[in-house]
Amino acid sequence: MKEILCFGDSNTHGYIPCTGKRYPRALRWCGRLEKLLGEGYHLVEEGMDGRTTAFEDPLQPWRSALGYIVGCVRSHAPLDLIVIMLGTNDAKTRYRVSAEEIGMGMRALVEQIETFFRYNPQRYGPCPKILIVSPVPMPSTGGDPEFNEESVQKQAALKEIYRQIAAEMGCGFAAAEEWIGPELLGADRCHFSERAHEIFAEKIAEIVRRMLDAGEKTAE
Repeated sequence: MKEILCFGDSNTHGYIPCTGKRYPRALRWCGRLEKLLGEGYHLVEEGMDGRTTAFEDPLQPWRSALGYIVGCVRSHAPLDLIVIMLGTNDAKTRYRVSAEEIGMGMRALVEQIETFFRYNPQRYGPCPKILIVSPVPMPSTGGDPEFNEESVQKQAALKEIYRQIAAEMGCGFAAAEEWIGPELLGADRCHFSERAHEIFAEKIAEIVRRMLDAGEKTAE
């Protein structure tokens, strides 16, 4: 059985645009992905709205992935693959970080995962392969006061920043914006429509099969 952990923010959680409710599992990309992969794969959803790579909101400190990731992978190990899609929320005005600093957060997250498995192989298995996915940049703020035009620019820069990090760290890489255009986002200009979840699952399934079935280390 191949064990896959999908780790992300509200689009991994399945946040329905504008309503704040959650799509049923069968409509979320994680649920669709597991169905597409079929027997021999078990998928764990770890999506939470507002999650960042490494930056803490003093009022909601649990939103930082960096402080949670080790406990998370320890709970679900052994794992064959971890899919990470984060970065949208890091661009909120409250965090006051650059796109490059968001990249540092992603790098730190991967390093935390690798370090944990490096020192615990007998009990938790070898380090799983890691697929870094750059999120779809918001085409506009959608009226959300937590974002401004600079936030949008930071999100747009993450594709190339994450691509470089993945190459340097031996991870797989994919850019969600290559599959999901603005027309597939909700009215809030941030969250996936049902169709976007469907397309995203189909594309990720192709990469997962290449990385796991064929034993490839990276994916473009």
